[in-house]
Amino acid sequence: MNHRATQSFCVYTTMIGEYERLNEQPVAARSGMPFICLTDDPKLKSDTWQIRLVSPVFGMDPIRSQRELKLRPHLHLTEFGGSLYVDNTVVLRELPELIVDRYWSESGFSVPTHSYRQTVMDEFIEVARLGLDDPNRIFEQLNHYLIECPEALTDKPFWNAILLRDHADATVRNMSELWNSHVLRYSRRDQLSINYAFRKSGLKPGSILIDNFNSWFHDYSHLNDRDNSNGIRHSFNSLMPPLGRIRDLESALVKQRLVSTEQERNHQVALIAQMRSHEEAMTSQSQALNSIIEATANRLTAIETSKSWKVAHFLRRQAIRCPRLANFFWYCLNRPRKKPRHYF
Repeated sequence: MNHRATQSFCVYTTMIGEYERLNEQPVAARSGMPFICLTDDPKLKSDTWQIRLVSPVFGMDPIRSQRELKLRPHLHLTEFGGSLYVDNTVVLRELPELIVDRYWSESGFSVPTHSYRQTVMDEFIEVARLGLDDPNRIFEQLNHYLIECPEALTDKPFWNAILLRDHADATVRNMSELWNSHVLRYSRRDQLSINYAFRKSGLKPGSILIDNFNSWFHDYSHLNDRDNSNGIRHSFNSLMPPLGRIRDLESALVKQRLVSTEQERNHQVALIAQMRSHEEAMTSQSQALNSIIEATANRLTAIETSKSWKVAHFLRRQAIRCPRLANFFWYCLNRPRKKPRHYF
């Protein structure tokens, strides 16, 4: 694909539910492609993204609302012939024109493969193990795929944080609609259903072979203070009735207070131990100082009771009365000694 063709493309991301901070894309200043953020937040501002307000499909399900925008750009970005989707955790390091030119596929769909997961079955197990969605939905989907399309479960999984698509291609559009239907019906983790959608639609995508964490054109180290356990985004919270959720929050608050009290108590114990340590150190220093004072006093007593001190009493009194005499005595005691002459 040449540079002229990429002028009908855009880069886009989605922000639904206000649960993370929007990542800026500095490369947008050098690109000829528009960078568009689809969001339901009217207060969202950006220096690099064009903010475009949208209405979520599901008011009580921000994740599936976000997925619908992510999976169906041909309906929400109709003025563009194609798009490069990037998750908000991805920051581009190179121009999107270079990415499109390098990874464009004749199938109209290009996506990175998962760089550290071997099969889709492994991805199902990991999603369930981490509790990223309702396990009933996850295992229902897995059982249905085992019966209907088991070969999809042995495929190499894809990493859907970057998607390059042709909006006008009919096969791509059909695949996207099927993919979206499975995300709505089964798990909202879209990587579990993309291989099934590819196989059932007859679409063979172009594979982008990169390390998912960083490559020549992207960086994945930006997590943007994302809180996956916040509110109805968490499957446990979204399935729980409001009264149960309130009770759960009350229990969490009590636990937090207990933890805070324990931490405060530990802090106070540490302060007391520190004060006692300082007190012991000061006592030790005081005892050492008293020992020095006592030794000095004993030495002075010994000097004052000595015969030499008593004999020199008269001289000391005269030196006090006559400073010049004191200076004379000091000179006599400290005058330079002449070296003896040696004649042999």
